[in-house]
Amino acid sequence: MLFLREGEVVNAIRATQRGNEAIAISSALSRVPAEPEFGEIAFYEAPAELLVCMFHTLLVPSDPWPDGFAAGDPKVLFPHLRSGQFSGVVEVVNRDTANYLVFRDGLIEQTFVVDDDGSGRTEQLSRLFGPASPRPKARVGAWRGPPHMPTQAPAALVAAYRQLIERMYAELGSYGVPVPSAVGERVRDALLRRYPALSRFASGSRLEDPSEDGYEVTAGIAAWVTDTAREALDGDEDAARRVVGEAARERRHMLHAAGFLSALPWELEW
Repeated sequence: MLFLREGEVVNAIRATQRGNEAIAISSALSRVPAEPEFGEIAFYEAPAELLVCMFHTLLVPSDPWPDGFAAGDPKVLFPHLRSGQFSGVVEVVNRDTANYLVFRDGLIEQTFVVDDDGSGRTEQLSRLFGPASPRPKARVGAWRGPPHMPTQAPAALVAAYRQLIERMYAELGSYGVPVPSAVGERVRDALLRRYPALSRFASGSRLEDPSEDGYEVTAGIAAWVTDTAREALDGDEDAARRVVGEAARERRHMLHAAGFLSALPWELEW
């Protein structure tokens, strides 16, 4: 499943036996068969807010209900949400439809329902949950807090970051650093907890591109480049700045647009 904003793919999800998981856009696109007879593709237009709800609820586990709570009964559900001043998203699955209710402070702020025919909200909700029953058929999940869908780093930017790292290693080699990649891998390992996206940049292996938000990827690469240059050059700030500047020179316009240059501790000169 590919998510688009204004015609641009910004995220992707794949379904596996373990459940749904985020996948790099480049990896998702590579799974689309070139021969049209071997696959199908369908486009569905939706408001951006609905796309965010869908993405969030597909990937993030829902909050647990109290033991024995009849979430599928609207006479139980809505008073509970109102009394708890619930803000977030509620997903109502009934038969083969998934519907979303956005709450603020316990009150419905926005609805995305499959059979939205312009009728009043009370009538919509009545149809959504179906007739009253001792055993409600609707499956209901809740996610507290605002839903979120990150915008992945574009494949071209990820390729530029991979090239940047290799060029930095070459520049460090010209300064007499014996095995720059060893320093870089040690620094990368130390940064993984803060920047998980760096796991997709391991040296000597062909990995999928990162699926994290582009800003997170950029921040991780900037920290990695900075710490590697400093450690490899024994803290010589001027030399580290020159090395990173030379490595970034060719793609400086793309790197500037991505926010990479502003994330560095130095102002680079060209």
